Amino acid sequence: MEILSPLRSFKIGYPRNTAIPLVISSPHSGRYYPPDFLNTAALPLHELQRSEDRFMDQLMEDAPDFGATLLSAEFSRSWCDVNRDWREVDPEMFKQKIPKNDFISTEKVKSGFGVIPRCISQGKKIYSNLLETSEIMKRISMSWLPYHEALSMILNEIQLHFGYVILLEMHSMPKLPYAHSCDIVLGDIHGKSCGPEISDEIENILKRKSYSIRRNTPYSGGYITQCYGRPDKKIHAIQLEICRSLYLNAATLNPGNGFEKTKLNMKNLISDFSNWISKENESIRFL
Repeated sequence: MEILSPLRSFKIGYPRNTAIPLVISSPHSGRYYPPDFLNTAALPLHELQRSEDRFMDQLMEDAPDFGATLLSAEFSRSWCDVNRDWREVDPEMFKQKIPKNDFISTEKVKSGFGVIPRCISQGKKIYSNLLETSEIMKRISMSWLPYHEALSMILNEIQLHFGYVILLEMHSMPKLPYAHSCDIVLGDIHGKSCGPEISDEIENILKRKSYSIRRNTPYSGGYITQCYGRPDKKIHAIQLEICRSLYLNAATLNPGNGFEKTKLNMKNLISDFSNWISKENESIRFL
């Protein structure tokens, strides 16, 4: 069963089999662009789409067959990035002055990648004009808040029922420089957001699929992983960054030759991981 929110904020894929304490979040795969946003943007749609973790929700759509809950954003991350603190606002983007207490300046904001992004990549600005300050609360209330309310509710309910919950944050990345090249980067905030046994098991499963893996470099985990990963409260969060070249045609932004293979491997990842969770249920509960 899939529920689409009225504001096109998110969709939830509920378990189609016996539920397990596993939640999969895909916050950057949204493909909905509000018409007023497209009218304001200085970049064409095709360029804006390059900022998506394109088709990640489709790669993971079989996860509910194994008892996992799948939450994915419907809106584009170039409209609102839910993998940021809602206060990560760049005041220079807006016509009216914003009180300093209403925003926080981070390296992401300075680089143009706040909750309302200024850029889709270095040097590619989304807007040619300043925005109305009202856009901040509009986008937070329509997109950021509903997504995080849904994620918090799902995690809390599952944690209460099972005693713990595991959150997989699914993202895609560009091909890394040769010296650091790999297929997938696992980020657990250097061991702070997830029990080591869980991170190790996910890495082992992926390696059995012949993927090359790096840990925490160059991606240790974004806002959602940092915010929700609380092993001391039995909420484990780990981020997976999959190289887009494995499944995406970079020129057309359509599924590439490796799409079906990658989707099958992600299906097998969830299948193997759900089996491990079932076997290790009691030991995970006491991590």
